[in-house]
Amino acid sequence: MTRFYFDVRRNGRLEEDKEGEELPSKEAAIEEAMAAARELVAEKVRTGEVVDGDAFEIRDEHGKVVHKLPFRSVLRLD
Repeated sequence: MTRFYFDVRRNGRLEEDKEGEELPSKEAAIEEAMAAARELVAEKVRTGEVVDGDAFEIRDEHGKVVHKLPFRSVLRLD
């Protein structure tokens, strides 16, 4: 298992995840980020906030960013 950290880039600032989560793979970390992004986007839609601009930056236990996931990428508009 590898510890992954889900930092949030919002308004040009990075909010670091201090705890992280142990997951079996980078792919599992991306799936976890997608599920969390869907929840965060749904809340923004409910409250009338702008969805564009926020993103997860997923880091591994060595501090390397392994994936960037813009929140808007979880929206299905077709």
